[in-house]
Amino acid sequence: MNVSLRQVEIFLAVAQTLSFSEAAKLSHLSQPALSGNIKRLEESLGARLFDRHTRKVTLTAVGREFLTIAGGMTETMQLSLTRMRDFVAGKRGRLVLAAAPSMAASFVPGLLAEYLRKNPDVEVELHDELSDVCLDMLRKGAADVALAARDPKAPDLVQRELFRDPLVVICPADHALARHSTVRWRDVQAYPHVVMTRASNVRNLVDAEFARYGLKLHPAFEVAQVGTMLGLIAANLGIGELPQSLIHNLDMSGLVHRRISNAAAYRSICAITLKDRAPAPTLPPFLELCRSRAAGWMQAGGKR
Repeated sequence: MNVSLRQVEIFLAVAQTLSFSEAAKLSHLSQPALSGNIKRLEESLGARLFDRHTRKVTLTAVGREFLTIAGGMTETMQLSLTRMRDFVAGKRGRLVLAAAPSMAASFVPGLLAEYLRKNPDVEVELHDELSDVCLDMLRKGAADVALAARDPKAPDLVQRELFRDPLVVICPADHALARHSTVRWRDVQAYPHVVMTRASNVRNLVDAEFARYGLKLHPAFEVAQVGTMLGLIAANLGIGELPQSLIHNLDMSGLVHRRISNAAAYRSICAITLKDRAPAPTLPPFLELCRSRAAGWMQAGGKR
């Protein structure tokens, strides 16, 4: 059976007006064109829908039965088209976000709260992973967007800088460095270091800053967890560096942090997508919200 939505709409116009001429005006068709559509609809159904008399049109028994379902057909189609428009506009659907742990614990919670408040019909899936894993998820199609540090060697990615996340040095409150409001790398380098493993982009940045001064970092301790780093620092076994964005989510009892004055001591945090992949409709509104929130978030000191 080959019945189009347009034929159903024309049928409803005739059934409403019981006049082919009036229905033609409502449907923006010539009367012969309207009659042709009704004829094709009747042929598809295998029965006459209207009895045509000299001065009036009436519904046949088949016409009355079809009227009971035709309204539902158009309503269902309109609902379906509305859902599709919402999907294309990014108001419905799914968004998979991969975020580096420091971002997942700091910037992301407030971001997602606002995004879901504005888009309650979007399903969001969050993965908190190391930056390298986030980028791998992007490349495999397992994530739509990643919030992570910039990768300078990734021509296949579109990396939109959101903000610069400065490094801070963490030390005990009675440490010599705690007497300063900011510190220099040359001041930091003289002390034993507790560092994250090489899988961390923060570690790579610290190594690069040591190398900038012609030095090689020889850590006192190399750890995989931030909590372990803080415990060792609190026990006066060294100092360490972490992103400023992470500080407000840590237990800093007995510890202080100081900004490193070197202009290069920061991570560039980006909203990252794959260059050659068509974005999910939910992605553009999410990226716009990332951009609008980022500036205010850093001005607030990286607080939620």
